[in-house]
Amino acid sequence: MARGIMLIAAGLLALAGPAQAQSQVYEPVSLADTDATFVGEAPQAIEATTADGLVLQGAYWPPDEGVDQIVVVFHGNSYNHLVMAVRAEPLRVGGRGVLVASYRGFGDNPGKPSETGLYADAEAWIAKAREVQPDARLYLFGFSLGGAVALEMAARHNVIAVATLGAFTRLKDAAPRVLRPFVTEKYDNLKAIARVDEPILVMHGTKDDVVSPKLADRIEKAGGARVTRVNLTGGKHWVPLETIAPRIWQAWEATEVEAPPE
Repeated sequence: MARGIMLIAAGLLALAGPAQAQSQVYEPVSLADTDATFVGEAPQAIEATTADGLVLQGAYWPPDEGVDQIVVVFHGNSYNHLVMAVRAEPLRVGGRGVLVASYRGFGDNPGKPSETGLYADAEAWIAKAREVQPDARLYLFGFSLGGAVALEMAARHNVIAVATLGAFTRLKDAAPRVLRPFVTEKYDNLKAIARVDEPILVMHGTKDDVVSPKLADRIEKAGGARVTRVNLTGGKHWVPLETIAPRIWQAWEATEVEAPPE
């Protein structure tokens, strides 16, 4: 009987595993369920159109007059652009511009998320950032799943610098062990970071119980001399940017080099 129960359980897992794995990769929050309250002025609504014709919603704070820095922010797997905008507002420090990107299938955006799709979405947002501020110095910030998007874009584009918070090595490494055989999306940060030429700030909470800090060790090693590692003592998976936004900009500017035109 015990063997029979085990076989039934294995069969149910084989049927439910791929769907469950997919649902844990992408858990978008609808805009109707989002209460966005900002400390200062709310961001502007902004749209970007992908190469395959999807019109995506995002949020944007233009840089203050005389400021030529913009950071494009890529959120995690259970967010939308308004949730991330509330959390990313502290990156406005010093009047910097902040463009909060979002993805297909998240919030009220059309389409179905996938690794290929999220990279296409990110391409559209980088193009939008260059469109609205052609002469701006461009930085990238990615949280969790967004860290994979930010690193891939840094590998493809000339930007000033990139930062990740709570990034994993590969998506499969961050999934529950029982679901790992069913994870088909790669999001391979170890390969991506090796292709990044710009300075990379890798931040990770020392008490992150979603993505082990040990994975950050591997990311740091793969990035080599380009990486500045910051251990956020006592930090969980998300660390409020109110406490670290000035440090992010200081670290970026300390390692800043002139980026060649794209």
